[in-house]
Amino acid sequence: MNIARQPSMKNNFKIALPLLILLLSTGCSIHKVDIQQGNIVSQEMMSQLKVGMLRSEIIHLMGRPMIVDPFRQNRWDYVHTFKSGKNDKPRSHYRVTLIFEGERLSSIDSEIPPEGLPAR
Repeated sequence: MNIARQPSMKNNFKIALPLLILLLSTGCSIHKVDIQQGNIVSQEMMSQLKVGMLRSEIIHLMGRPMIVDPFRQNRWDYVHTFKSGKNDKPRSHYRVTLIFEGERLSSIDSEIPPEGLPAR
């Protein structure tokens, strides 16, 4: 009776062991991806940005803004957030707000982190 059961137990063990190893290895390694959202604004872009520029010049320099308020067409917001998959806190976050009078840039407001903006 033991002789007939041994081959089937060996086959079960050959199947069960790899499945157990696979199950244990996938449970231990959860991978979270880095999340980058918004406009990347470099220090070089900010140094070229000047009051009096036309909207078209700014689009050429910085791209289209992340946020255009439908109720305040004179305000453009360039917002960027980078969140590492290793923790839930944003690793970098900055905002550049541009205010226009007509087609020309009238003021620049920004919240730039202490480490500064990325290089282009």
